[in-house]
Amino acid sequence: MIPSLILRGHCDLIKPEVTQEYRQTLPNSRLVRPGPGTRHRALPALYTALLRAFLLNRPLPAPAG
Repeated sequence: MIPSLILRGHCDLIKPEVTQEYRQTLPNSRLVRPGPGTRHRALPALYTALLRAFLLNRPLPAPAG
């Protein structure tokens, strides 16, 4: 199975049910949802850190929220 990373924003326009379909379709996936306290300016740095950790097979940083 291929590992997959699913990122869901706090104000995502995609319905949560669709995100759950991704999780079911991609059984070897990780879902990350930044909390409501995450500021927009922090998101690019957070997403970069998440992607980097995921691609290097390292523990994912916990989103601040």
